[in-house]
Amino acid sequence: MKALPAAVLCLCTLAAFSDCVTVQVGKFSFPLESVKKLKDFMDNPLQLSVRSAPLCANSDIPKEFLDLCATPDADQIFEELKPIARSPELCEICAFAACAGC
Repeated sequence: MKALPAAVLCLCTLAAFSDCVTVQVGKFSFPLESVKKLKDFMDNPLQLSVRSAPLCANSDIPKEFLDLCATPDADQIFEELKPIARSPELCEICAFAACAGC
């Protein structure tokens, strides 16, 4: 029974700090919360691959990715963001080298 309050406290602390976590890929840095939103775009059945053109053409994509969309290496960077978007909890504990601020 004592473990439940400790677990709740840990989860609340983790949630509070997740706002500070950033994902650094190349010269670009994105808030983890924005990377999490990419999962919805990547899991779209119409989105067969993580290509920048369809992602960037979507008007609902987080604004933090607009500068990335203007670069020629956007496909590669979106590909590197894909595992983090699919498993953001690993970034919150700094399991990915691209994650900072954990």
